[in-house]
Amino acid sequence: MNLFSKEEARNRLKAHLPNLPQREEFEFNIIKKLFPLLSGKKKIISYVPDLNLEVDVLPVTESCPLPRSVSFIEFRHSALWYFPKVQNNDLVFIRPMEWEKGRFGLWEPKGTEEVTVEEADLILVPSLGFDKDGFRLGRGGGYYDRVLSGKEVLGKTIGFTFSKFFPVPFLPETHDCKLGKIITESGVHSFLD
Repeated sequence: MNLFSKEEARNRLKAHLPNLPQREEFEFNIIKKLFPLLSGKKKIISYVPDLNLEVDVLPVTESCPLPRSVSFIEFRHSALWYFPKVQNNDLVFIRPMEWEKGRFGLWEPKGTEEVTVEEADLILVPSLGFDKDGFRLGRGGGYYDRVLSGKEVLGKTIGFTFSKFFPVPFLPETHDCKLGKIITESGVHSFLD
């Protein structure tokens, strides 16, 4: 199998992800597989998705900043939810009291309560895709690669993608982070071995 460069893989995913048929149905099935994994978790880091490119996991949170259609079915988990904010070129995770548009046009939390990846019970990680070994293909900024670089957080990380785009044949670089689990609409894949 030929491997794509990371840039080529990103471009292909950005071209195809927004046009995925049955996307809402697939996301609903992903959420159904995620929800049991939240059991017993008290502090969860999540993300605010780019709805064209990333799987929408916000239906499980208590503090969703995005407007929802009336027909949207929501699961709710009552953990303390924390979301990423870019500060001084690093990610911090804040429990939202309010929301504001961040530097990349995504919603970011405003608040004073922070959690580190070490303190969190679970970390839901955004991505464009993953390779066969669970290495994440992000947007290229390296924010998540830096914050998730410690081996002690691997077992807390879950990424999300669609079966049609998993795995993505790209060559990971040494700084790319590997996740513990990846959920698609058809299953949960573990990379903890």
